[in-house]
Amino acid sequence: MLFLRPCHAVGFALILGAFACPNAGAEERMAWRVDRYDSDVPEDADTVILTYGIPETDAVAFEAMCGGADGATPRAIFWYDTVDLDENQDVVLSLSVGDLTEEVPAKVYGKDAEVGVSGLRALLSATAPLWEAMANDDLLTYGIAGGEKQELHLTGAANALRKFTAACSGGAWPDAQDEAAAGDPSAQTAGSAIAAAIDDLASRAPRGPVSPKVDAVSCDRFGTIKSERSEVSAEITFVNKADGYRGLVWIDTDGTPVDHTGINQGETVVVPTFETHAWMITDGPGNCIEMVVAEEGGATFEITAPATVLGPGND
Repeated sequence: MLFLRPCHAVGFALILGAFACPNAGAEERMAWRVDRYDSDVPEDADTVILTYGIPETDAVAFEAMCGGADGATPRAIFWYDTVDLDENQDVVLSLSVGDLTEEVPAKVYGKDAEVGVSGLRALLSATAPLWEAMANDDLLTYGIAGGEKQELHLTGAANALRKFTAACSGGAWPDAQDEAAAGDPSAQTAGSAIAAAIDDLASRAPRGPVSPKVDAVSCDRFGTIKSERSEVSAEITFVNKADGYRGLVWIDTDGTPVDHTGINQGETVVVPTFETHAWMITDGPGNCIEMVVAEEGGATFEITAPATVLGPGND
């Protein structure tokens, strides 16, 4: 596995294996979001995941999750350079945010992982004061004895943090309409008009007409279509009216597919994105079924195309 050396205190493990020191622009594109996934095992609780990273990519600097087979207690992973550490090595993680400073036991995690966060993993109760302290401040510093201190930026994190801890504590999860209204920022540009507009939208319920429908783009364009760089926020509401499960794949600015999430038959998923960003809908095996390009504002895309039928010689 490749590792990113500390560069302005932010590091990423990317699915494409390409790494670069994050500059101010990359840091501004990072955002906080929280997602919930149904459990495949009836006796297990649903999994709730909180992330801080660049939307629609696997560039993640912090991740916390609760539920699933590992139980209700949140497991938080802070990015850290693990080159000189051993997998599962016991460490003491020092955390400081606002007036709160504490030390918690942690383990080195994901040293050999190809995807996700490589760093320090700690169990943090959903009612721990740290979460609320993070929601009320703009910066958390952390590290271990003998190692470099790292910084986790908390601008725009309050809504996602409180939503995460409420869900992990057994609180109610908002329905699809409420979740769309309080959606997490799709861009984090401190002090920008985009950030202000998103914060305003996140604080009030949806009004006005239902978002317009957007047309599909043929899979014949796969390989030539890609996301264009944009700072104009958008949102696509995917409604799965097809014959089964569908995958949602973001096409990055180089035209490379990046797995994002999945949507079961009959479900609706709201995806924050940017104008001109391209998305691909796939079947279970990952075959392209149809594509869509985001437009400014909000739009609805109804997934209706059937799965690809493979005949002799096509499997």
